[in-house]
Amino acid sequence: MKRDVIERVLWSLSVDRFSKVKYKEDPNKFLSRFALDKSDIEKILTFDVKALQEMGVNPMLTMGYWVEMSPDNSMQTYNQKLGSNGVHSASIKG
Repeated sequence: MKRDVIERVLWSLSVDRFSKVKYKEDPNKFLSRFALDKSDIEKILTFDVKALQEMGVNPMLTMGYWVEMSPDNSMQTYNQKLGSNGVHSASIKG
């Protein structure tokens, strides 16, 4: 299932130093190793955490990916990207 592949990618980018380095060197090359379509790759490259969560990706993985890899890793920006509908569980209020 596509969601499982995306979760594996986000987990890897959250915890694996080698993956983080390879992603920073060439994000598209790193992501080409996985069975992802262009839409999935775009969501990851643009840090579209809301779209990722809406497709069922674990909120803790999107948050870990955001904190570790986003150029603007502030939780305030993360919460703004999620929106205010309250359906996303991995966000810090305030």
